[in-house]
Amino acid sequence: MLFSTAWLSRYVELPESTRTLTDLLTSCGLVVDQVDEVRNDTVLDLDVASNRVDAMNHFGVAREIATARREPLRPPDSSVDETPGCAAADLATIEIDDPQGCARFVARVIRDIEVGPSPAWMSELLEVIGLRPINNVVDITNFVMWELGHPLHAYDLDLLAGNKIVVRRALPGEALQTLDGTSRSLTADDLVIADADRAIGLAGVMGGANTEIQAGSTNVLLEGAWFDPQLVRNSAQRLGMHTDASHRFERTLAIDGMVAAVDRAAALIAELAGGEICQGRLDEKDQLPEPVSLSLRSSRVEKLLGVDIPEGDIRNILERLGFEVEGASASFLVTVPRHRSDISREEDLVEEVARHYGYERLPNTLPALRAPEESGDPMVLAERRLKQVCVAAGYREALTPSLGRDEDQAAFLRADDAPVSIANPISKALGFLRARLSPGLLTVVAHNVNRGQQDVRLFEIGNRFTQPSEGNGAIERKALALIICGPGQVAHWGESNRAPDLFDLKGTLEAVARRMGWPAWQWRAGTQPGLEDGCSAELLLEGEVQGWAGRISAEVAERFGLALPVWGAEIDVEEQLARPARELRYSPLSRFPGGVRDVSLQLAESVSFDHIEAAVTSREDVSLAGFELVDVYQGDDIPSGQRSLTLRFTYRRDDRTLTAEEIDSAHQAVTSHLLDEFGGKQR
Repeated sequence: MLFSTAWLSRYVELPESTRTLTDLLTSCGLVVDQVDEVRNDTVLDLDVASNRVDAMNHFGVAREIATARREPLRPPDSSVDETPGCAAADLATIEIDDPQGCARFVARVIRDIEVGPSPAWMSELLEVIGLRPINNVVDITNFVMWELGHPLHAYDLDLLAGNKIVVRRALPGEALQTLDGTSRSLTADDLVIADADRAIGLAGVMGGANTEIQAGSTNVLLEGAWFDPQLVRNSAQRLGMHTDASHRFERTLAIDGMVAAVDRAAALIAELAGGEICQGRLDEKDQLPEPVSLSLRSSRVEKLLGVDIPEGDIRNILERLGFEVEGASASFLVTVPRHRSDISREEDLVEEVARHYGYERLPNTLPALRAPEESGDPMVLAERRLKQVCVAAGYREALTPSLGRDEDQAAFLRADDAPVSIANPISKALGFLRARLSPGLLTVVAHNVNRGQQDVRLFEIGNRFTQPSEGNGAIERKALALIICGPGQVAHWGESNRAPDLFDLKGTLEAVARRMGWPAWQWRAGTQPGLEDGCSAELLLEGEVQGWAGRISAEVAERFGLALPVWGAEIDVEEQLARPARELRYSPLSRFPGGVRDVSLQLAESVSFDHIEAAVTSREDVSLAGFELVDVYQGDDIPSGQRSLTLRFTYRRDDRTLTAEEIDSAHQAVTSHLLDEFGGKQR
């Protein structure tokens, strides 16, 4: 945003050197990006923050300079010399049909003007900041906007039907030719300025060509208003328009800033165009909000800035910036000026003090910090433990977006699943809230595989979204997803690489349930969209399907650019995470050695290892320390429908060393128990 130093010098004494001025502005938060010499003027390109609409004009920047230098500020003269016998209310009327869109509309009427070129001093000031002079009346409205910050518009009063201004929403099918010569099709969402017959301006954006000031205009209605920032922004974006006026209105102007601006412009029109200012302002307004008042404690200033700033300095800085300050330093009562819409809390006031006290004067010591308190939310703690368990199992955490493409999600959804679509998506690729985590993980896998990293073990704990059966909104539930591909790392140099399979996922999920203290999921063969038939399983808990695991189908893998086998699992863990945390108890290792015995049992294929595990763990045998499945065999000597399972049992006591006879006796008891439970025979 360009600012003329010659223009700034009208309101404040500037430093002698441009370098001093640029350093001063930068230290105040108005960073100087560039300095140019234009004609006999120095032009500063300032990076004005979007929330500092008060500094988007020369007087606002001058206020910052005057405060920083503790120099007097010279406001422009906004006094008007009204002509007796000419009342503005007799010549024009104002109606606000949409008070939400226009909280205040102020106007003045100037008669018998003579439109012509602007004086050289005004034309030069406008030109050096990139504006093209048009005529004295239009140039004055631009000059005052860049001087005081509030956009204005001048209408040819003789072209206003009914000598009336109406602020309303656009009518169906209504169109407006704006000052740039373009015809705009309006909608009911657009706020317009109209006369008795038609729209004559797009509120806060641009005026209409049908009432513009021309060479023969003699009577002017000068407008200054406050328009709703959201309405202005929506209209400007929809129509592809960005003007100096919309840039300011979108950022919440002062609701009384138009009063001084209209008076200032009216006085300049009377001076430079020879007109007469009619008596009285036309001022239509809704219930205006009260000014914001905040408490500012000197103790808070010291705590945040690390330095004790004298009460007089705090008061001086704030009052120079336009704040009203009452009370003592223990607790000032500060009234925020309406032009500072960015100030809403005590910390904002502290920042104002810091900017003009001088950041370079603040001590460069680090504040005392304390460790953040541990979250007491059981769900947060449980999720943190679950992540640790997954990492311990050899997986890396991935974080993928909650938004995705419908076609990627659809590959894993059943016919009755209802994904949640976004009404106004950022892009087509981000049009749906994810109903499954797996598509996002597959994208990450593809990214790694395409860069030569084929051994990938990923997990994600995140929210999934589905539509409720009735009503609007979305159901949000926590899920755990796992993805594995590649050969993995062998434990010993003598071993060979092994491709992952369903049992890798099963082992991980069983370890998760065990270490989290959750009930074990039951596994059964099943089908799932996105998985290969015959290579997938459903996971159940208390008879309800909680998730699935299996090999990603070739079609889905190809969609994500993957040619190697990929296995995945995804489970709803919302209720599991809410379970009370399991109390962990330390069990010391036995000081005595144990004995190992193997047994091979020929059992029916319907007898799963889960069944055997339940039968073994139900025994109260103090000597049995653990067991595992060593081998599964089916061959010519095994009848159809049966298989041989080799089990390894470890026997140990904590108080003494077992004898061989005791180990054999315990082992025979366990073997007999299994044969009695499941039938079959010992091989």
